[in-house]
Amino acid sequence: MPLLELLGRGVPLYGLLGVLGACLGLVCALARCPSFGLSRDDCAYLYVFGAIGAVAGAKLLYLLPRLPQLAAELPLLWESPAAFAARWLSGGLVFYGGLFGGIAGAWLAARYFRADFGAFCPVLVPAVPLMHALGRVGCFFTGCCYGVELDPPWGIPVPAGAVGPGGVRFPVQLWEAGAEGVIFLLLLRYSRRAAPPGKSLAAYLLLYAPVRFALEFFRGDPARGFLGPLSTSQWLSLAAAGAALTWLARRGRKSEA
Repeated sequence: MPLLELLGRGVPLYGLLGVLGACLGLVCALARCPSFGLSRDDCAYLYVFGAIGAVAGAKLLYLLPRLPQLAAELPLLWESPAAFAARWLSGGLVFYGGLFGGIAGAWLAARYFRADFGAFCPVLVPAVPLMHALGRVGCFFTGCCYGVELDPPWGIPVPAGAVGPGGVRFPVQLWEAGAEGVIFLLLLRYSRRAAPPGKSLAAYLLLYAPVRFALEFFRGDPARGFLGPLSTSQWLSLAAAGAALTWLARRGRKSEA
């Protein structure tokens, strides 16, 4: 894993970009609260609990298809807890699990602190593609979530490492990072309007899901899992887009009634 030297110590670039993305997302959300008449304290609470839910959800969705292997290695937990933790708790995060876990965490926090979850969506949702864009840049430098082998100019040389096999590959991580950057800017513009509560979340799902569905065809890492002809993330993209369309349709019927 590539390291960046800071104050004489090597810091993993992937983790550094993840932390930077989380911090920038929080700053962005807090900076926009006054424009919507929202409490920055409540926003921070929802953001932090959403972040906790995101990490838990991302790890859970990674572990679910690997439960048989995890169960087989449980004896390692008693023999060497550190080795077990290094094997199963480091790395291995699935974005859609993080997205759904983050939504659940922020929603539960809103219930607990008696805040309006929908009202906070316009300031919280744009932080998601901002964080994810930096995370995907981290994936590129780490070598995970790599693309298919492809000749130049679409493929670029990628060095082999502990995570990825290297070769001349399509930089799918950078394409996704760029797409998330565009989605971030679109959401900033869209959320300025007086949209109904929660509509910005539906907009994000409808923008991101087709991008992820298409880019999955250019992924080269087989570990992400497949169900029939499509990858797990492609099925989740269809489910996310379907849920967003269903929510918008129901809201449209309610507004007409």
